[in-house]
Amino acid sequence: MAPSGQTSHHDGMSVSALALDPTMRLRVATRIHFALLRHYGERVSVSALLQGSNEMREALWVCEASSQAELVALATRFTRLAQAAAAALAERAAPQDAAWAQDTSGFGV
Repeated sequence: MAPSGQTSHHDGMSVSALALDPTMRLRVATRIHFALLRHYGERVSVSALLQGSNEMREALWVCEASSQAELVALATRFTRLAQAAAAALAERAAPQDAAWAQDTSGFGV
C-alpha cells in the first residue's frame, strides 16, 4: 500500500485488470513475506505463497487475523488477485480451428 497521502498508480485499476499483470501477485507476495518478517519474525517463502500451498493459507490467515492494517490489506489484495487470475484462466479457452472442436481439447477425437 502507498504511504498515507500518496497513491499508487495501481489504486485506480480494477482487480481483474491487475490480474492480467503477471507481476502483481509476485509483488504482493513479496510484500507479505517482508511484512510478516518485520512484524512477527516469520519467514514465509514467496514461492509457497504463489503456489497456493498450505503455507500460503496459513500466512494469509495470520495476516487476516493480525491487528496490523498493512497485513490485512495485503492478504485481501493477494486473495482478490489470486481469484481474478483463476477466473481469467478459466475464461480462456484454447483456440480451435474447427467449430466442432471448440468444446474439446482436440485429443481423443
